[in-house]
Amino acid sequence: MLTTLVVAAAALIVGVPLPGALLLGFALAHSSTGIIHKQLLDQDEVAAPHGISTTGILLFQDLAALPVLLMIGELASGGELEAGPALLRTAGVVVIFLAVALFARRTVGQLFDWIARTESNEPIMLAAFALIVGVALLAESVGLSLAIAAFMVGLVLSESDYRHHLADELRPFRDLFLGLFFLTIGMSVDWTVVLTEPAVTIGALLLLLVVKLIIVFMIVRFGGADRGIALRTAVILAHGGELSLLILTQAIDGGLLPTNVAEAALAGTAASILLAPMLIQFNQRIALGALSSSAFHPDEPANDRSSGGIQPGLRGHVILAGCGPVGRLICTVLEANRVPYLAIERDVERLRLAQREGHRVMFGDATRRGVLETAGIKDAGAVVALLNSPPRIEHLVRQARHLNPSIPILVSTRDDRGLTPIVKAGATHIFPENHAAGLALAVQTFVVLGVPPGDALARVRAARVQLNPELRALPE
Repeated sequence: MLTTLVVAAAALIVGVPLPGALLLGFALAHSSTGIIHKQLLDQDEVAAPHGISTTGILLFQDLAALPVLLMIGELASGGELEAGPALLRTAGVVVIFLAVALFARRTVGQLFDWIARTESNEPIMLAAFALIVGVALLAESVGLSLAIAAFMVGLVLSESDYRHHLADELRPFRDLFLGLFFLTIGMSVDWTVVLTEPAVTIGALLLLLVVKLIIVFMIVRFGGADRGIALRTAVILAHGGELSLLILTQAIDGGLLPTNVAEAALAGTAASILLAPMLIQFNQRIALGALSSSAFHPDEPANDRSSGGIQPGLRGHVILAGCGPVGRLICTVLEANRVPYLAIERDVERLRLAQREGHRVMFGDATRRGVLETAGIKDAGAVVALLNSPPRIEHLVRQARHLNPSIPILVSTRDDRGLTPIVKAGATHIFPENHAAGLALAVQTFVVLGVPPGDALARVRAARVQLNPELRALPE
């Protein structure tokens, strides 16, 4: 709101009408959620103090875009904002929004439960696309914008058990569509303004960066953060974003902004987006350069770095790939001993059963790189593979070993067939289920006969290697 008021006041001074000035302020108040979130994930800064404050502000910006898009529709249709129809339309959208938030999650969840029983990734992805397109077209048919409909679908999907799986499946499409969006918006920018009037573009760029940086810095400081965190947050959010471009282009199409002002704002915003990756990447260096070392306290790596998992504070935990009968038993033992863990299960029936029993489990395919990253494999203490398919186990082990080369990987297989590829993939220990009960009973037999537990375990391990020679390569 502060950014909107400051920019609107400047626009009024140069003769922009009040509705257009407010739209210009709303547009420039936004930052790029897509660029910031992706780069913070890549830099392992999502769970840092400045990452948390940045994410909170971005989420509110996305929510604030809803009434702005409605206001643009009203202004573009009549040239001026009529209070009655605008309030009625806004109230209708709010009712639909709340209905979706309260009732659609259960319906969509049941739909995806039914689809997930196919145990195939493609139907889930296609269902997500169909849902987005279908709801967007339905909303457009009743007079709402496509952007609002897509936002509501995103709200529902992001609250479902399938959010992590969908995030991994749709990540390539997200990046592709985001790039396509920026490309089409970039084509709408009149770059001759940059060439013929570079001073105007540079002025708009500097005004945008400086105004947003100062305002965000003051707001975060007012929230109780130290100067270093506040400045890093402000540097990350100082640029414009995709919603800025969307609002400006819609305002131009509706004739709500003077052409010269709109083109300068578009050029400045586009230039700020080009600078955004550098601002985000070097946010700590910029803050260090701007503040004295005594005033800036860098965040401790042990406290602020996270791999963007389901629970940012989860470290040294066990990742269970599979939560069937054996997996749930391991969960119970870990819980009894207060060992943190996170289970990954893609079978819906097993997922729901584990959830009913109170275990910490997320839906996903544990062989997928993105799902393992979401589970926090870079900070995990061990991986326990409980999958049924040896090829999937091998793939899981290779992915886990690539993401965290030093992590112990324990594998449970149904039988002792096909162990060699799993050993070569990098498994630390392998326990065939057809031997587990007999070998465990053998250990207890030795103990009962008076053999020390360590010696008993060593004897059983030696016998196990004789049964499965390929396990000789594994550490004792």
